[in-house]
Amino acid sequence: MLPEKVDLNEASLLWNLKIRYDKELIYTYTGSILVAVNPYKMFDIYGTDQVKLYEGRILGTLPPHLFAVGSSAYSQVCAANNSSNNQVVVISGESGSGKTESTKLVMQYLAAVNRAPSNLVTEQILEAAPLLESFGNAKTPRNDNSSRFGKYLEVFFRDGVIVGGKVTQYLLEKSRIVTQANGERNYHVFYELLSGLDQQLRDKYGLLDPDKYFYLNQGGNCKIEGKNDTQDFKALLSAMQVLGFTSEEQDTIFKILSSVLHLGNVYFHRKNLRHGQDAVDIGSDAEIRWAAHLLQINADGIIRALTTKTTEARNERLLTTLNIDQALDARDAFAKALYSSLFSWLVARVNHIVYKGTKQTAAISILDIFGFENFVENSFEQLCINYANENLHFYFNKHIFKLEQQEYAKEKIDWTTITYTDNLPIIHLIAKKPVGILHLLDDESNFPKASDLSFLEKCHYNHALSELYSRPRMNSAEFAIKHYAGQVWYNVDGFLDKNRDTLRPDVVELLISSKIPICYDETQNTYCIGPFPRQPTATFRIHVTVSKLLIKNPAQLFGINLIFQNFPRCNPWFVRCIKPNNEKAPMKYDMPCVLEQLRYTGMLETIRIRKTGYPVRLPFAHFVDRYHYLVPATCLPRGAPSKELCRIILEKAASAEDQCQYQLGLSRVFLRESLERTLEYNRALILEKAAITVQRYTRGFLARRRFLNIARSAVLLQAVYRGYREYKKYRALKKAVLMAQKLYRGKKQRERYAVLKEEIAKRAELERANRERAKAKQQREEQERATRAVAGVNHLEIPAELAFIYSKLDGKLL
Repeated sequence: MLPEKVDLNEASLLWNLKIRYDKELIYTYTGSILVAVNPYKMFDIYGTDQVKLYEGRILGTLPPHLFAVGSSAYSQVCAANNSSNNQVVVISGESGSGKTESTKLVMQYLAAVNRAPSNLVTEQILEAAPLLESFGNAKTPRNDNSSRFGKYLEVFFRDGVIVGGKVTQYLLEKSRIVTQANGERNYHVFYELLSGLDQQLRDKYGLLDPDKYFYLNQGGNCKIEGKNDTQDFKALLSAMQVLGFTSEEQDTIFKILSSVLHLGNVYFHRKNLRHGQDAVDIGSDAEIRWAAHLLQINADGIIRALTTKTTEARNERLLTTLNIDQALDARDAFAKALYSSLFSWLVARVNHIVYKGTKQTAAISILDIFGFENFVENSFEQLCINYANENLHFYFNKHIFKLEQQEYAKEKIDWTTITYTDNLPIIHLIAKKPVGILHLLDDESNFPKASDLSFLEKCHYNHALSELYSRPRMNSAEFAIKHYAGQVWYNVDGFLDKNRDTLRPDVVELLISSKIPICYDETQNTYCIGPFPRQPTATFRIHVTVSKLLIKNPAQLFGINLIFQNFPRCNPWFVRCIKPNNEKAPMKYDMPCVLEQLRYTGMLETIRIRKTGYPVRLPFAHFVDRYHYLVPATCLPRGAPSKELCRIILEKAASAEDQCQYQLGLSRVFLRESLERTLEYNRALILEKAAITVQRYTRGFLARRRFLNIARSAVLLQAVYRGYREYKKYRALKKAVLMAQKLYRGKKQRERYAVLKEEIAKRAELERANRERAKAKQQREEQERATRAVAGVNHLEIPAELAFIYSKLDGKLL
């Protein structure tokens, strides 16, 4: 870690980063601040294995990583137990330094470690990133995926679970919609739309190839190496589906995007009227008809809005023709209003889906704004972007240097003050009343006959003597400001028009007449107060300039005010993104480029104050409550003051070489981060040991209880088994006894049967003999009767026939 280096200077810092970068170690700690050097290629260090590795670990116990910052912020939120201990991850750096990718990686880590049983809300928050990236990112000379709007993402947690999110967007770069410099592109969504739609839908919206549209071909090549617009369009459709966009809403979005492209191809013919007044004719009726069809507005109304303007004077409406330059400006203003309204609606639609309220929640916020920009041609957008970065840099300095050193003085800590570069004079130059550059611009915007050159002259007049302000040597329409990141020259061409950012009443009326709800609602919300008057009047036009918003609340458009407001309750985590080279070449370390960034970000002073300072500050009671585990209870006298207890704990827990790593203030203990990490590590070991002991006893108790239950169950099982076995034996024995009894009884019955049968046979024989004797007796008696009968009738004379019959009968009987 850099703060531990002894030879602290620019060369050692630069060389240390180069050595780590050459070893493909792109992350480095400066205390709790993470320095991330963009490798311009992806490493396999963001998988689920890395998520599990860094989950719940103390910052500094593992090699530097973006996940370590996410883990620390998440641990703080979980430990707060919904007590609104909000965390802020501030990601800053130049354009092209990797801020957008870092933001997505932090969000992906939070999504991976949250304890939600359902991942729907988490998935919706994650899918909001590619959606807004398509509509809000574009290619610039320094970055192929540059964010052209400020984004402040809040992720709300309850009991460690993601329960919702909220996106706040600031100051979309509208000029990119209508013009791009060489080597730049318009917003990604246009190219993705033209590449991803099938032919049937392209015909439905009247779309052609990107190089056929004026709003897309100004920068030259419409392709980005390594970017597949077709696949990105599929990812965009998938994100819309996850976020619950209906098919009608998607169709409306595509119609508005197509209408912007058609408007860009509208061209004009110059013509002269009778009195020498300039006027124009529409030279592309087909594009007008397509735009009117897609926006569901009157085609003649579009023609009138682009070729004439309506003004009111004394309740009279005057129709004035536009010259060709004014007509082109009107066309571009129309297109910018359409796109900005669509973008605002998208953000509101996403928030409606993922924002579930903040009751009893803690939040981790991620601030991702434009990086500092210094192009060959810099305009009003770069001034706003760089002014926002000045405010962010001021907040960083205030948190790291000013507030910290004031705290040391308040607590009477022995401390040598460290000087640092204060950029507050630059902020005053740009925005301090009454002659700040933005104030002068706002004043000039209120004068009808004011011009960009008159604004420039006022700037020269009021700031020519300032060492932070420079006039051009040649008579050119530009001025320079010496920012914290270096001098930037700004061309004032278009400053007033961009600052006014208003639409004429007839154009507003035309947009509100659209049957598309997005056009109607967003236009009325942006340009009107209350219900829209059906008769166009000059009273509903609002002149709220961009500079006025910036002056009124410099941070309002960029999310920094949210950090200021929540600072007493927020714990900030800083990620400094470094761009290693200007060619976007993978793993190329350009020392002058890196050194310049280290100088203007104050990284050397940051490391020095982190090394010699005491960034960890804990109240005495909180310190005792947190670290009293590190010493035996007998060493802490009862009733002693908390400060004395802190001294005892530190003397016992800190090693001899760490005795200079802390100081005791009036109400707090001041620790250096190295000692704090040591104490946290030892505390974690003790708590881990105690937890293991508790777990051991708990497991022993549970094991014993389980053993007793098993033993009782085993005895019961044995008893049941033995009973069953004995019962089975009894059944078998009983069956055998019954069988023996049956056999015995059968034998006895058979014996009795044999005797009885013999007796019956004897009785039968006897009865038969008796019957035979009786029969024989009967026969004898019958013979005797017959003899007596014959003897009685022998004196009778028997006829011969009858005698013959009797003789036959007697023969048969015998």
